[in-house]
Amino acid sequence: MNKKNFRTGAIGALMDEYERAASDLITILEKLPADKFNRIYDPKTTDEHCRSIKSIINHVIDAAYRYANQIRIFLAIVPVKPEFKIESTNDAVRAINKVLTFTANSIEGFWNLSEEQILATRQQTKWGLYDIEMMFEHAIVHILRHRRQIEKFLSQ
Repeated sequence: MNKKNFRTGAIGALMDEYERAASDLITILEKLPADKFNRIYDPKTTDEHCRSIKSIINHVIDAAYRYANQIRIFLAIVPVKPEFKIESTNDAVRAINKVLTFTANSIEGFWNLSEEQILATRQQTKWGLYDIEMMFEHAIVHILRHRRQIEKFLSQ
């Protein structure tokens, strides 16, 4: 097994797991031909974010910036919304890596928050009452759910 550098603390562990979930998604994207990336897999869905792998990835990246910015708000850091455009799998991989870097840079120095400090970040969000730990868990599962959806598309 390769030696990995693990971040410290609860928030560090969550960032490590977020990157791991994203890495699994990137592995799929790196092997994906352009025609499968752009193909409409579900033309009947009412959710425009779930028609193609390209639309899913655009949604995943947009959501990842919303999660990162909510985390910034929890930590009293001004939110920033970088622009992105995804037309290819290469764009998708770059955008995923960029939002991960944005997230990690946003929480630099906060890896070792205590349980009390984590709970003190709890506030009302558009998703309900969340704290930084819950937001990371939400972000991780969001990637996992859409990775699974992409795998189901590709198995058709």
